[in-house]
Amino acid sequence: MEEKQRFSGVGWLSSRLSRKLIALILVLAVASWLAMCAYFLAYLGRYTGQAYDGMVESAQDTALRAAAYLEGCGGDYELFGTWLSGEGFGASVQTKEGERLFDQAPAGLSHGLTAGAWAPASLPGGTVRVAVQVPAMARQELTRSVTHSAFLGLLLLNLCVFAGAALLIFSLMVAPIVRLRKTMRRYYESGTRPERTDRADEIGRLQNTFADLAGIVDRKEKAERQLIASISHDIKTPLTSVLGYSERLLSPGLPPEKERSYLQSVHEKAVAIQSIVDEFDDYIDVGLRDTAPMGLMTAEELCARLLQEYEGELADTGVGFRVECQCPGDRLLCNWEHMRRFFGNLIGNSIQHAGAERLSLSLTCRREGGQVVFLFSDNGKGVPEELLDQIFEPLYTSDRGRKVSGLGLSICKSIITAHGGAVSAFDLPGGGLSIRAALPALDR
Repeated sequence: MEEKQRFSGVGWLSSRLSRKLIALILVLAVASWLAMCAYFLAYLGRYTGQAYDGMVESAQDTALRAAAYLEGCGGDYELFGTWLSGEGFGASVQTKEGERLFDQAPAGLSHGLTAGAWAPASLPGGTVRVAVQVPAMARQELTRSVTHSAFLGLLLLNLCVFAGAALLIFSLMVAPIVRLRKTMRRYYESGTRPERTDRADEIGRLQNTFADLAGIVDRKEKAERQLIASISHDIKTPLTSVLGYSERLLSPGLPPEKERSYLQSVHEKAVAIQSIVDEFDDYIDVGLRDTAPMGLMTAEELCARLLQEYEGELADTGVGFRVECQCPGDRLLCNWEHMRRFFGNLIGNSIQHAGAERLSLSLTCRREGGQVVFLFSDNGKGVPEELLDQIFEPLYTSDRGRKVSGLGLSICKSIITAHGGAVSAFDLPGGGLSIRAALPALDR
């Protein structure tokens, strides 16, 4: 039994990778959105606090400067207004009682962010309150600050997201594909069999399919080598006799009766060789014609042609042949020549191996679900149950004197497989062997 290669990937992502990748992308998208929202909210909160503290501090310093200037000019409001214009902010002066003595708005800042603060100033007429209004931050400076911080934050966030996604994709897809490619290379370079995996996603199924394919190829190569060796053995035996008899025929002074006997033996051995070669040619021919043209035929028509083909010939040899079609109107696609060969091989196999005193053959055709089923049965001795799965193999034979099988049943299996069907065998309760061939039925 082949060992399974455990997958060490990310647990729940190891099955149905295509759907899990979609889920992963959605999770990453939601996580990225949440991270960006959290980042911007944190940034805006921090920025607002810092901007507020900076505005308050700047406005307070400006109020102290304005109060000091007003004291220095002795309360000259005209001179104070000129100074304010040059500084770029506005101010108002009020008495303790709230009487407004001076008021000048900041030039060019009727709209925008401003900050205010006040400071006391001692004038000859008494103490007054100097309130100032200054710009908090220029528009370009605000835009540049927010853009710069947002760019850095998004860059860092995207790097983290893409790095995580790249790591997951590499571990889930790239690394297994690379390992599978190396496994394929080891197989075709050194013949190392690939291992199966319990990973249930598309990549796991691909590796298991490759492992199954490698097993099938190995078994086919082994079977082909054994078949070639068996055919060589079967041909070599009669060929050795042919060579021996032909050498004797070349001997001088050979009596006429011996010469005729040797010639008869050479002919019989040549016929045996020809039989083996023809059977092997049929086996190869069916394998090469898996794409043979198919024709539309009803079950009744196929059964009628089989009865016409074999009934008279079998009757002459004392073999009974009965055909019953229970689904005459059902249609199927088939190649008549191949189906004729299929049933001909079954008939020949029964005649050769059934072992019945009076052989009787029957063919029943019926509909089972979406299939047309052909049941071919004889009244012979049947096949031991433990050998039923082997009789369709190209190397199986019940004749212990031969190494190569009669390839007839193997050819039958190839024909039905080429038609998209399946073939099996089972023993009948009353004795005899039954071959079941199921072909796809067409809708009426």
